[in-house]
Amino acid sequence: MWHDIAAFIIKFRIALLIILLASTGIMGYFAAQVKISYDFTSAVPTDNPKYIEYQNFRKQFGEDGNLMVIGIQTKDFFSPDFFHDYAILARDIDSVPSVENVLSIPWAFTLDKDTVTQKLKARPIADNPLSCNVDSFKQAFLNLPFYKGLLYNPESNAYSMALHIDKAVLNSAQRAGVINNIVALGDAFGKKHNVEIHYSGLPLIRTEMAVKVQSEMKLFLIVSFILTAVILVLFFRSFTAVLASMLVVATGVVWSMGTIVLLGYKITILTALIPPPGSSNRHTQLRVPAQQVSL
Repeated sequence: MWHDIAAFIIKFRIALLIILLASTGIMGYFAAQVKISYDFTSAVPTDNPKYIEYQNFRKQFGEDGNLMVIGIQTKDFFSPDFFHDYAILARDIDSVPSVENVLSIPWAFTLDKDTVTQKLKARPIADNPLSCNVDSFKQAFLNLPFYKGLLYNPESNAYSMALHIDKAVLNSAQRAGVINNIVALGDAFGKKHNVEIHYSGLPLIRTEMAVKVQSEMKLFLIVSFILTAVILVLFFRSFTAVLASMLVVATGVVWSMGTIVLLGYKITILTALIPPPGSSNRHTQLRVPAQQVSL
């Protein structure tokens, strides 16, 4: 049987090469459309009682997977220059595309009782925090115990700002640009006033992890390609044999990527962590980050 297959391939080698090149070109078109999935699925089985309980909790109370927090620590928060610049920072972050809302001290709300409707109405503490009297604002704000422990800690002089980002953007490649814009605004503010800016939240952590994994995936691909070529040169000592072998490897990669797209899949963050075959050391080093991402 193998003799007949080999004879068939040799007899129709030109036609088979043309078909292979044409099909590889088609698969290359689909391979160019491969995308990375930014969804972080849990490693817990979906039928686990705790997982079901968690999903029910999310349906009732929502989730904070799109919440990012910016924190600072200073004793001069309510100095006029610092406070007004902080208000500008909150306004600029709120204007970043895909940022849904920002909760910060300068733009905080208070509640007034409506004696006519017997209801509480929310209104800003200051109509314009950029030009308000900081001392009056400070007195009015500190009289609201709700924000204590939420936006500020008087014991440590720590102040925070919370912002929500569009969930659809967080599950796409655009989220890196959104996070970078927010961090750039915060760093510029910290540099101006010589304070350290602290960032936290799942959007930041997941974005940094995704960007790092994506860059490492490209690095591993290039290094593996070069290493394979070097090994083939040492074995065959023939440029033609090495070139033919590398073309076969490249064709396999193109077909693999094209098949992923045709089947409707994406390259997941965990899939990107899988190193080239035979690299057991890299596999050992990357197992822990893979578990951290999945959780």
